[in-house]
Amino acid sequence: MIYLGCITHASNGSIAAVGGTDSATGALKHFTEAQAIAAINAGTERFAVRDDKGNQADVRVAHNGTRRFLETHRDGVVTDNLGRLPICRHTQAVAPSPAPYRPAPVQRGHCVGVKLLK
Repeated sequence: MIYLGCITHASNGSIAAVGGTDSATGALKHFTEAQAIAAINAGTERFAVRDDKGNQADVRVAHNGTRRFLETHRDGVVTDNLGRLPICRHTQAVAPSPAPYRPAPVQRGHCVGVKLLK
């Protein structure tokens, strides 16, 4: 179980990344929203939010049409919601970097089968 302690917002206000403590190892872990959703769907990680009073809400994957996002289980306690977590100030989740753009090589020097206009 990863007990979440912070979030990072995307420019549109949605959750971009989450960070928390692994209850088994005590290690700090960070996940992009996509990584956390994939881990929940695969069953490899479970996430929860706890408040200072011991209230706990499990984090689940919800969807709005085709967009998937993280949300806490609605339990009537507002202090254990994802939106109440502070902003992550330390190491951010590492998303896989996209492949760099490399244009196709251009053949130079020979024009085979092309008639030049005069």
